Amino acid sequence: MFKIPFQEFLEYLPNQKDCSMNNLDQRHQAALNNLNDLGITPMREILSCDVFLNAQDKSYRDDTILIPEVVFWLMSTVALQKQSMIAAISQFWTTYRSIWQFPKETPVTEEAFCTARKKLKLRFFKRVFNTVIQRYQSKYSGRFTWRGFRLLGIDGMKITLPPSAALKGFFPPASNQKGVCKTSQGLLVGLVGLFDGLCYGFKLTSSKGSEQMCARHLIQRYVGKGDLLLCDKNFPDHETIGLLASRGANFLFRLQEKRFDRYPRQKIASDSPDQWVITLELPPKLQRQHPDWPKQIKTRVIRYQISGFRPSLLITSLLDTENYTCDSLIALYHERWRQETMHREWKYSLTMDNFRSHQIRGIFKEVYVQLTVNNVLRWIMADAVADSDLRPVDLQYLESKRTVLRYYHLMSAAPIHDLQILYKDLLAVISSHKILIRPGRSYPRPGDNKSRCKGYGVYVPPSRLQKRVS
Repeated sequence: MFKIPFQEFLEYLPNQKDCSMNNLDQRHQAALNNLNDLGITPMREILSCDVFLNAQDKSYRDDTILIPEVVFWLMSTVALQKQSMIAAISQFWTTYRSIWQFPKETPVTEEAFCTARKKLKLRFFKRVFNTVIQRYQSKYSGRFTWRGFRLLGIDGMKITLPPSAALKGFFPPASNQKGVCKTSQGLLVGLVGLFDGLCYGFKLTSSKGSEQMCARHLIQRYVGKGDLLLCDKNFPDHETIGLLASRGANFLFRLQEKRFDRYPRQKIASDSPDQWVITLELPPKLQRQHPDWPKQIKTRVIRYQISGFRPSLLITSLLDTENYTCDSLIALYHERWRQETMHREWKYSLTMDNFRSHQIRGIFKEVYVQLTVNNVLRWIMADAVADSDLRPVDLQYLESKRTVLRYYHLMSAAPIHDLQILYKDLLAVISSHKILIRPGRSYPRPGDNKSRCKGYGVYVPPSRLQKRVS
């Protein structure tokens, strides 16, 4: 995990103290073989040394403690704590001093750690983030899908940033009729897997930015053939649908009541009044900007109503009514709510609302570390359900994180030959924490029990209909 003279490192290894080899080279090779096979823990298969070596731009001296790998792990430790940076680092070194018997109480100071983090380029964190995703896809490609589609979701959330003058220029604070907030605020738009829980990409911008523009940026980079994208009613427009059609991706969006209402309705093969086909035509401006996009896009609209709620509309590119029935698509769209719970997990389980850096690049580095930790945790959850019909999102995220942290200290002090057994126990404990399914329950947003004015005398009814009193 960090570099120290190898003679001392052999003494720290729990399994090497009683080694009877006299030849230091043989002991060196034996220790390296053990570490290459199993790592400090079996979780090192996900974030192994070569991930960091390939991501860094230069090599470091052998006596350097704060190499990029150590800086990343320290940032991960800080990210999983709600306390201050100095308290998290002190706890980290205290724990390992009790295990490895370091001669010094704190091998590095908070100032040294901050300096090393500042010197690391942002592209190092990007490379680590992308490498984890590539390795996960190579291992679980096609594993957690819906009828062969990789199910994706895009949505945004507001994040609170430290009160820093350097941040307010790029991340202006929120404001209303009562004044301006003291802290900066950002908008994080994430592209996530709705069945595996991974974050495949994100866009961090000002809170006054556009979710639609961020979504199109993510679609352009990460979405393609074999993907099915789910979004709420803020995202369907001509440009987004045209971009998805040009990328060969499918979509299932919730649709506002009057949007695309000017297009004539065409009857569908099922002859049901609750679904019809419309042919969208790209505006002339979009046709001039993107001549390679299709000028006309045939889509299917579905109207449905759940008992006790107002009617809703869905628009999709899946036109086959036999393979993709109304009921299956309606049930599938409600899987999109998982992204809302993922945002809650990022904020409170990963403490993404507790950033430490006061610089713009520092904030981006922390976001990359946070979401890499999220992807590693989801990978472990995927390992836990590899032999069952469950999906990683069917397990409790917070309990999985707590279980990993408990085993983290246990596996650090255990002999190397016991690590595989402990890792299997870890996966068994994580797989036992299933999310309880409670049919019929719904959780409307606070304040969504009354009509809302959208301007110009237009009012939107609440999602939950009021019961009539007889």
